[in-house]
Amino acid sequence: MGMAGIPTPPPLARRILPFVWPVGAAALTGLATPVIVAGAFHSFVDRRARLFRVSVLGVGLIWVDVRMLMECWRLSLKDPHGQGPTWEDDHEAVFLAGLNRAMILAKKWAGFEVVLDGRMHFGSDSSPLVAFARHAGPGDSVALAWLLGHTAGRMPKIVLAEALRWDPTVDALLTRMRSYFVPSRTGAGDDRVAGVRELARGLKYDDVLLLFPEGQNFSPDRRRRLIDRMRDAGQELRVRRAISLWNTLPPRTRGVIAVLDERPDADVMIVGHAGFGQLTSPKEIWDAIPFTGRPFLVRTHTYAASQVPDDAAAIEAWIDDEWSAIDAWVTSVEGQG
Repeated sequence: MGMAGIPTPPPLARRILPFVWPVGAAALTGLATPVIVAGAFHSFVDRRARLFRVSVLGVGLIWVDVRMLMECWRLSLKDPHGQGPTWEDDHEAVFLAGLNRAMILAKKWAGFEVVLDGRMHFGSDSSPLVAFARHAGPGDSVALAWLLGHTAGRMPKIVLAEALRWDPTVDALLTRMRSYFVPSRTGAGDDRVAGVRELARGLKYDDVLLLFPEGQNFSPDRRRRLIDRMRDAGQELRVRRAISLWNTLPPRTRGVIAVLDERPDADVMIVGHAGFGQLTSPKEIWDAIPFTGRPFLVRTHTYAASQVPDDAAAIEAWIDDEWSAIDAWVTSVEGQG
């Protein structure tokens, strides 16, 4: 089903969840305590200490999330109407600090480490940046948002599934940061692209819009289902394109075209990553923990705005070519295909 098939929380749930979540986090921590203790003893059997690592990391990430929610409450008390000059900047600082804490915990307890394959180029200092990224493996959204925020010095503006509003921290924090929540498939209509356009329109020179053109995390099963749907719809050209990609899904171009049409002044970064794309099931992720010796390897290529196509057909062909290049690079790193 994927995230797009999960319904948006109703208004009443969105009002209640912020108050329920800290209590739920405390309850989950209590339930996890005996699991952590059992995991510590089990590490004498499992030398990789996977149960201990995962349970400690899980509790740590829960409280990173709760801490960010508490910071949102503090900022609301400080500025009840959200009209102060530092309102958005204050929430951006909370977001970056939370990402940093999450990445520190992931590295300490799971060995998750981001490594660059070559130098990142961030475009012109006077232009906004748009990043089109591969979507595969556990934690890639968080890792790439962290990388762009802390290495590129750009504030990520994110396009994400509306189902993530079930996390009250994500709902409050990213809404106040002007991110865009993509509606579920049911009844979404043209609003899916309209929201992306609005987000692109509001980009500042020090922002980066992070978009995942594939629309969902790669997995072999999703690839097969997508090819079957294209074949049933008689889209033979798209079928041939999809079959040629072993590690990525064919990029959906409507959002890409909308962003570039709205912001022809933006530089564009193409983001590929390798190392975790083969981990597409809970069992595969579990078997790979800790990830020591398996870096989250990131490679980027940045185009000046003048180098990016400016009509729909050319943009579609261009992004397809870029995804083919990403797929070939991932194959060379991960040995797929």
